[in-house]
Amino acid sequence: MNKDYPIFVSLRIFALVLAQVFICSKLHFFGFVSPMIYVIFLYLYPTHRDRHLLLTAGFVTGLILDIFLDSLALHTICLTIMCYIRPRIMRFTFGLNFEQKTFRIHKTPTQQRFTFLYLSILIHHFIYFSLEALDPSMFVWILKKVLWTSVASFVLSVLVLALFSSKKS
Repeated sequence: MNKDYPIFVSLRIFALVLAQVFICSKLHFFGFVSPMIYVIFLYLYPTHRDRHLLLTAGFVTGLILDIFLDSLALHTICLTIMCYIRPRIMRFTFGLNFEQKTFRIHKTPTQQRFTFLYLSILIHHFIYFSLEALDPSMFVWILKKVLWTSVASFVLSVLVLALFSSKKS
């Protein structure tokens, strides 16, 4: 069966939301770093699906996270913005290969996949913590949170992706 079917995509998003709400939101490394693995959604979403569906899925996913985590629409805003700029990040990371209909993220070199994932996490976290602080005088705090939370989110995301990837040899 093709894992790009809408039911599989929906189940993946649902599993990420559950993992974020019940596991990752309870983790606090060093007292202030709480990884956000739901950004994997941007990595797992099929490449050439309808863009409106991506924006809608990002909005709904963010809204569900905001309801469970009581975060005042921060996740909704960040995920909607990230879904909007995802094609630009992909074009930057993968180049013209992204434009081909046969393009699949899992068939690209590991460095490009990690670059795309880390860039997505970094931009997402910068938007998230900038909106959370909403004060330019807290720029150093924002950078510290973005750096450490991005590293923790990236490491955990890579572990989750490795754990659930189907390697065919």
